[in-house]
Amino acid sequence: MLVFVAVQTSAKEPKATKGTVYAVGVATSFNDSIAYCTEMQVLNDAELDRKRYLHRRSGYSFQLRDYLVEQGKQNYTCVILFNVKKAKLEKELAKVKNRFSKDNIKLIEIKENEFKFIKPDELNF
Repeated sequence: MLVFVAVQTSAKEPKATKGTVYAVGVATSFNDSIAYCTEMQVLNDAELDRKRYLHRRSGYSFQLRDYLVEQGKQNYTCVILFNVKKAKLEKELAKVKNRFSKDNIKLIEIKENEFKFIKPDELNF
């Protein structure tokens, strides 16, 4: 009977999936009136957990933070916005840009040829 209950419970939870995810990195600082934003990038073979969150998303954020530190920009908080649907991510990004505009924060876009996300599992530490 216990085996049956365990199988039933695990069958209800969707498993992690792999697929294409669209992502944008955003970096802001309380000490600066400039924010940075990457171009929208396609993350192929990205992993989404059971709740549809990007697996190891902090690894992507750290990549952007490390890039900015290399550029001499310290103390930025970096986040990654993502969605499996490009249109939904574009809408969310438009809200972020609008918020920055209202707060008089200049948004500088980082081109994909300057910075590109790498799947955290593929990074050599």
